Amino acid sequence: MVDTQNLWLGLQAIASFEVQIMALLGVLAGILVSSLPGLSAVMAVALLLPLTFGMGPVSALLLLSGIYVGAMFGGAIPAILLSTPGTPSAVSTTFDGYPMAKSGKAGKAISVACIASVVAGIFGVLVLTLIAPPIAAFALKFSAPEYFAVAVFGLAVISSLSEGSVVKAFASGMLGLLLAVIGMDPITSFARFTYGIPELLGGVSFLAVMVGTAALAEVLYQIDTETKQTNVKYTIDNMHVTKQELRQMVKPTIIGCVLGVIIGIMPAAGANIASFVSWAQAKMWSKHPEEFGKGSIEGLTASEAGNNSVIGGDLVPMLTLGIPGDPVTAVMMGALILQGLRPGPMLFTEHPDIVYGLFLGLIISNIWVLPIGLFGARFFAKMSSVRKEILWPTILALCVLGSYAAESNMAAVYTLGLFGLIGYAMKKVKLPTAPLILGILLGPMAEENLRRALMSSNMDATIFFTRPISLCLLLVAALTLVWPWFQDWYQKRTAEKLGIEGPLE
Repeated sequence: MVDTQNLWLGLQAIASFEVQIMALLGVLAGILVSSLPGLSAVMAVALLLPLTFGMGPVSALLLLSGIYVGAMFGGAIPAILLSTPGTPSAVSTTFDGYPMAKSGKAGKAISVACIASVVAGIFGVLVLTLIAPPIAAFALKFSAPEYFAVAVFGLAVISSLSEGSVVKAFASGMLGLLLAVIGMDPITSFARFTYGIPELLGGVSFLAVMVGTAALAEVLYQIDTETKQTNVKYTIDNMHVTKQELRQMVKPTIIGCVLGVIIGIMPAAGANIASFVSWAQAKMWSKHPEEFGKGSIEGLTASEAGNNSVIGGDLVPMLTLGIPGDPVTAVMMGALILQGLRPGPMLFTEHPDIVYGLFLGLIISNIWVLPIGLFGARFFAKMSSVRKEILWPTILALCVLGSYAAESNMAAVYTLGLFGLIGYAMKKVKLPTAPLILGILLGPMAEENLRRALMSSNMDATIFFTRPISLCLLLVAALTLVWPWFQDWYQKRTAEKLGIEGPLE
């Protein structure tokens, strides 16, 4: 049961005008960025992360979560109009959205995507509100061995962020772990690997690393990569959806909502998997499977419901255990840390106003998607044609200004530039950057709890295997490591069965 007292605290936390404006601006920014092919939700959240430094924790979280919510829908706009998904999770949206647009139903397709996104997003948040508090209450029983196992479990997610090569993903994650040891020793407080540089005593600037690898590196990579500007005449016709079409949307919406939440809770999965699996299952359960891939409202609905309901599921492990389920929640976890808060079970007991404020704010953000998505569709569609010569320099300037403004020193800007170049080089050699961020986030947690557990057991490592919760978490971590191979097999098998190409990476 939901604690009504905590809900009241959350309602009070989001009641201010400032907080509501942040939620609205977040949704606008998310839709705007994801409607530009080549950008992503991760990049949008990382780019605006420095702006949250002077905000209150609730305002900061609602701005970033609003971006996340808006981006998940916004990716459908270029997917429908250009057959170019704005976000990786919108790949399966092109299967039916683009054929609808070619047949003169672009407006209807955007309306269907918008409605499915809002319903699924709210469903995911309601599930999050119901299951997150019990999980957090259970996690309060954890001590050092369990927290170490949780960190290992989180680090095992690196295998799912491989983008092709698991070995490269672990190399990137190892770099993140090495960066995490720079600064003060968590047990003895001695300086480590600082080389006499005072700015490194607090560790490498997480914010600068995040913006550098997620935003600046992407801009440098896009500038270096030749992309042809597609000139398209955007004609968004009548956006009205009939009652019969709304009835058609019911079953695929339910399928997408349920599958999206389940897949979102698993840290090794993601929205791109949820949308594809939801589309495939909706086709299997449909009375007209032959229409899928040719402009089916059911197929479009299932895809959008699947990737939007993931948001609630993704936040469950991040809030309750401190494990980011994907790169976006990793950035949001970083925002919490910058606010002096530590994601995990204690967050629910020490700051229930922030947690429940986030829950209620997410519902409000999803509701905002409906009017913004429907009435602003024509504007966001035109944004897809913004020239890169204007877009990239603007983002570069925002990266530098944001990093400097957040920490008020040039060290952050130098760190930003360094990791922008490192991130660019990693992209060139196809080393994923998300594991590096994950390693920096979870490295301190793993190190500190490993050492505390060994000190309490007189250096007996069996403590991790003799405690049931720790053992279970380590076994789940091992299962998580092999999950990507099973995931790839399932996608290929399902795609062959349905006669389509599998989802893109």
